[in-house]
Amino acid sequence: MSGWRRPVLIALVAAGLVVAGVFGVRWWRFYQTHVSTDDAYVRADVAQVTARIPGTIVELAVEENTHVRQGDLIVRLDREEYELRLREAEAAVSRAIRTVEEMKASVLTAESHLAVAEAEFAQLRLDHGRAEQLAGRDVVPKERLDRARTALRVGESRVQAARREVERARAVLGVPLDAPSSETAIVRQAVAARDVAALLLSYTELRAPITGVVARRTIEIGQRIQPGQPLMMVVPLERVYVEANFKETQLSYVRVGQPAEIVADVYPDIVYRGHVESVAPGSGAAFALLPPENATGNWVKVVQRVPVRIALDEPPPADRPLRVSLSVVATIELSGGKAVGKQSVAEAKAAAE
Repeated sequence: MSGWRRPVLIALVAAGLVVAGVFGVRWWRFYQTHVSTDDAYVRADVAQVTARIPGTIVELAVEENTHVRQGDLIVRLDREEYELRLREAEAAVSRAIRTVEEMKASVLTAESHLAVAEAEFAQLRLDHGRAEQLAGRDVVPKERLDRARTALRVGESRVQAARREVERARAVLGVPLDAPSSETAIVRQAVAARDVAALLLSYTELRAPITGVVARRTIEIGQRIQPGQPLMMVVPLERVYVEANFKETQLSYVRVGQPAEIVADVYPDIVYRGHVESVAPGSGAAFALLPPENATGNWVKVVQRVPVRIALDEPPPADRPLRVSLSVVATIELSGGKAVGKQSVAEAKAAAE
């Protein structure tokens, strides 16, 4: 090798070692203060639109993948049947009010009958008193006194019957005579039935429960639907989050609130920023349909993964939306780093106290 090539080669090797050392140190420092996984996906709290009442679809205001805002009309059912029910319920309220007025009139009539019976009874007592005086002086025959006594007992019975009739009429009415008709049980029941009919009528218009994009629409105009039947879903693309499945060995220093960076496979040149919102109470296998049975003879230790929910600090840009189930790479910055976070059990207890 010629004399000038040797120093150049040495210089190149030295430069390469320096660059490798710099990048190696940066890599080591990065992974001392960060954890990352590509087992992460975009998720969203999807709202399912279901029917509350049976009915026939007469209008569909949205198509598949249509963007809707909360409260927008998406489906309208045939209203005729429920409008008839509402009119019937309103007529029942009017009948109930008239019935209450009749019951009030019955109370007034019973009170009038009681007043007449009490007046007659007062006159009979006077007649009985006079008959006793005259019979005591033998002015009138005792037969007249007997008839006066009988009439007095009959009058007393009429008064008692009139009082019971007043009590019965007031009990049927159920409220004081001067109370408004709306306070009676019969009117309240009719009003409640009318409100139920109005509520059912309002259910003929289905509106978007949240702001998002319509997905999985399974209905068409003219279709008869039943209560509880899934009609479509609304996906809130502006409120998506990331579910990152970290290895259990990566979670030693992961805490709620730590900053995170998200890079989606579909947009590799954009970094979405967020923070750790929560950590699942168990691994994904613990909540699987068939959880693992570790108490067996052929047990093999497998590193478990725990879902970590990462919320975005800002909604994704309109031209770079994150769609549900897209693959992403999630990186969490460990506050203070691993070296600072290491402590003994005794130190942790002392810090907690």
